[in-house]
Amino acid sequence: MSSRVQFILIGMLGGFAFWGLFDRFEVLETWRLAVPALVGAGAFFFATLAMAADLGLRRAALAGGAIAAVAGGLVALKGLGFESGAQMLATGHLGGAMVALAVMPVPFALGWGLGGRAGLTDYRVLFTESWNIVVRYVSAGLFVATALLVLWLLGALLQLVGVTVLHDVLRDDLGLWLISGAVLGLAFSVVTELSDTVSPYLLLRLLRLLTPLVLGVVVVFVAALPLRGLGALFGEISAASALLATAIAAIGLISIVADEDDVEAAQGLILTLSARGLMALVPVLAGLAIWALALRIGQYGWTPERVAASALAFVVAGYGLGYLLALGLGGRWRAALRRVNVAMALAILALAVLWLSPGLSPEAIAVRSQLARFEAGRATVAQLPLWEMKHDWGLAGQRGLERLGARDEAALAERLQQLATAEGRWQFEHAAETGAPALDRLRAAVTLWPAGAAWPEGLAETLAGDLRAPDLGGCAAAAGGGSGRCALVLADLLPQVPGPEAVFLNAAGYFSADGVQVLRRQESGDWVRGGQIVLGDRDTVSVAEMIAALRAGAPETASVTVQVLRLGRWQVGITP
Repeated sequence: MSSRVQFILIGMLGGFAFWGLFDRFEVLETWRLAVPALVGAGAFFFATLAMAADLGLRRAALAGGAIAAVAGGLVALKGLGFESGAQMLATGHLGGAMVALAVMPVPFALGWGLGGRAGLTDYRVLFTESWNIVVRYVSAGLFVATALLVLWLLGALLQLVGVTVLHDVLRDDLGLWLISGAVLGLAFSVVTELSDTVSPYLLLRLLRLLTPLVLGVVVVFVAALPLRGLGALFGEISAASALLATAIAAIGLISIVADEDDVEAAQGLILTLSARGLMALVPVLAGLAIWALALRIGQYGWTPERVAASALAFVVAGYGLGYLLALGLGGRWRAALRRVNVAMALAILALAVLWLSPGLSPEAIAVRSQLARFEAGRATVAQLPLWEMKHDWGLAGQRGLERLGARDEAALAERLQQLATAEGRWQFEHAAETGAPALDRLRAAVTLWPAGAAWPEGLAETLAGDLRAPDLGGCAAAAGGGSGRCALVLADLLPQVPGPEAVFLNAAGYFSADGVQVLRRQESGDWVRGGQIVLGDRDTVSVAEMIAALRAGAPETASVTVQVLRLGRWQVGITP
């Protein structure tokens, strides 16, 4: 049997397998086998296609089966800690571990198959085969997309003369999976046959050129830190993510410059110095990321996402420390860097195994942290991630809710009851914003004018619904020379309508457009936002200045002449 036929059959078998898994997903899910089967199938066919050209079909299938068995088995064990496979996949961080465990062993399996035990640490083989896999899969994927587009166009053409066979096959799930698998197998056979032509060397040479650019940006970033201040940096929610992404990009570029050996490594002075400069800065980026995460964890406690980000940060720190040691070896830095890369790749594999084992549960870590904060008085009922504990954090979250349910606290019991009856997240959050405790906090934080006036019925509930994004506590912070950042003015802005209208001034809002709200009462008694007019001598609205002026003296109402075009019961005009 020719190699092309073998690759086509492997691809078709993979397509049939995935069609069956997705078609029977719900049935498999009842036995908690859907996600493990998908991961196992993905690992098997990915590894088999990647290794078949170098090891032969039989050895590649055996190695792929071993990888699939380990990956699928660990995923099955991990799934016991969640209510469903969908919930496990929704975590995100577990998906990353699944991909790492399914993909990263393939270059090591190739090294073992080509060079025995020594091949496990043969950097030339590991580096070359890793990039070969990337280039081959990208090339094959592009060919599959192109082929499907051509087939779809041909099917549309045949439909014009009444021939619908091709169109019907492409519309059928099984037919589409089989065709996609066959085309992928054919494409893979061609790119492996043309390994001298379809190689990663061009891509690697181009990527090298980005190294000086990345170094320049990182140097400017680090140099600007003392000027801008660390406080401003760590005030951004995405600071750790940006730092880690930059560090990972730097690690990749450094490895590309060092290449598989000293012969293929970049020899130019600029690229060499740029790589060495990035090696010195990776620990700085890792340290800043760890610091940013530590501040967030200190403020808000652990979540599964922060556990995963911390693990990634320490992996990056491991690379950074290894690169610093490699720099200290002078002219031997490239060889030392390659040893660090192999060691860290094995460490990442070990971490992926640990991450998918029942012994490590980021969800359990998060639950313990959040409950400890609440029990110590460092978090309120409103700050507890109850929705996440019930719907996202698996059985560990359920146990945490049971522990909270055993506490004799009225506010907590009310919130848990809302959680049990809410049909969706918005309904659950809205219940907290419109509940009696939230309304009491709103009335206490917002200054009401005229002094001594009472809150109109239903107005607090309407405002609470609009204040979901900024925390109600922000209204209590000082602004405009007074004691609060929010004010409510009752004034008769529509003389033809009985009763006052309400002007809500919110200097704590995230967006200036939401800082001023004018509300009117309908005949039904509901309060709704009206078409507001805000006039001033500049475009930028300063709600804090408005509140300061309000405190300086009693507000006055004044008429404004506006010409409008009457169109039936509508009036169209322009504000002066």
